[in-house]
Amino acid sequence: MESLLDQVGGTKFVNRTVSEFYGALSYHLSAYETCDFRKQLSRQAQFLSHALSSTPEPDRSSRARFLARGLNPELFDSMLEYFEGRLLELGYRPDFSTQLVAIVTNLYGGCEQDLSIAC
Repeated sequence: MESLLDQVGGTKFVNRTVSEFYGALSYHLSAYETCDFRKQLSRQAQFLSHALSSTPEPDRSSRARFLARGLNPELFDSMLEYFEGRLLELGYRPDFSTQLVAIVTNLYGGCEQDLSIAC
C-alpha cells in the first residue's frame, strides 16, 4: 500500500510546494525578515514528508519531535494552508487534502510545545 507521501508525489512534490510557499512569501518581506527561511523551508519540508510517510510510530514520534525543533508555528500553519490549497488546485479531493493537513497538524500538535521555538 502506498504511503500518503507517495500518493501526493513524494518528497519532490513536498519540497517543491514548500519552496513555492517560501518563494511567494519572500517577495513581500525584507532580506532581514527572510534570513531564517532556508532553515524553516528545510525543516518544514522534512516534517511534512515525515508526517505523511509510512514510518513506524516509535521512530515517527522521536523523529517528529526532532524535526519540530525550531519550527515557527505561524509559518508552519501558513505553509499548511498553502499546501492544502495546492493539493486542491491539482485536483485532489477536498476530503483527502483536509485529511493530510489534519494528520500533519495532529503530529505537530503531539510534539512537545517547548520544542517548537518561534524564530
